[in-house]
Amino acid sequence: MAGTWKFNIVFALFGCMIAFFSSLLQNSIWTSIVRAFLTFAIFFIFAFVIRWMVAFIQKDESTLDVSRKERNDEHVEQMIEGLSEEEQQEVAQYIRQLLSHEEK
Repeated sequence: MAGTWKFNIVFALFGCMIAFFSSLLQNSIWTSIVRAFLTFAIFFIFAFVIRWMVAFIQKDESTLDVSRKERNDEHVEQMIEGLSEEEQQEVAQYIRQLLSHEEK
């Protein structure tokens, strides 16, 4: 997940301070404190949602590919275990031809 819980706290404190000081001008101190705490909770949750979305957007696709490749490598090794040395060479040659044809 992108960032840490510290980001949530800082973001929530920012919202809390804005709510407290803007509410203090028109309300009693206790009403301002209650509104500031509510704002803190809302901003904290909002920051968590933001962090989750950023992590989702920045999901590292390369780690998924590595795990797929490892599984494919193991699968290929299991497939060629039953082949003779000659058959393995023929398969390797065929794959090389496919790769060279694909590059052109």
